[in-house]
Amino acid sequence: MSDELYTVEWLNEDYSEHFEGLYKFMYKRLYLFARNFLMDEALADDVVQEVFMGLWNKGKSMPENIPLERYLFTSVRNLCVDHHRKLNIIDKYQKHLVESEAMVYFPYGEEESERERKVKKLLAELPDMQRQVLELSVVEGLKYKEVAERLNIAEGTVHTHIKRAYKYIKTHLAFLLLFLYMIFK
Repeated sequence: MSDELYTVEWLNEDYSEHFEGLYKFMYKRLYLFARNFLMDEALADDVVQEVFMGLWNKGKSMPENIPLERYLFTSVRNLCVDHHRKLNIIDKYQKHLVESEAMVYFPYGEEESERERKVKKLLAELPDMQRQVLELSVVEGLKYKEVAERLNIAEGTVHTHIKRAYKYIKTHLAFLLLFLYMIFK
């Protein structure tokens, strides 16, 4: 497939048949591109399907000189980047949520060493990889890409470990708060 030959003008000549041929020809390449970017097979498939649905819905109204291969790869890349941005926003929100909840569970008046002991105990209870990822990301302040490179894992896996670690910490902090409430009620 060549950018010069396969444009929106070519697609519009026989839309249904050309669209199907384009889909069959490009799907696997786009899927592999998205999977390598996202490190998630199901999400990669969703992204490629969304791009083709967008092309199907607006293809006839697009300017005719747009090269389809370039358009499809750019669209897949943009959706992958958007997904990573959303993950970063979610992770920042979760981090701030856990930090603010920790302040409720570990008041300022409490001895610093006691607070540290409780946090270290919670961190020690995490599975090794979750603890390593959380320490590198939160304590050392590394970006997900840097954590992934240091631990030789996918960037998506870093996100998954962070998410699970925050969930574990939040759950256990909630139990602590409930316990304190029951005692001092």
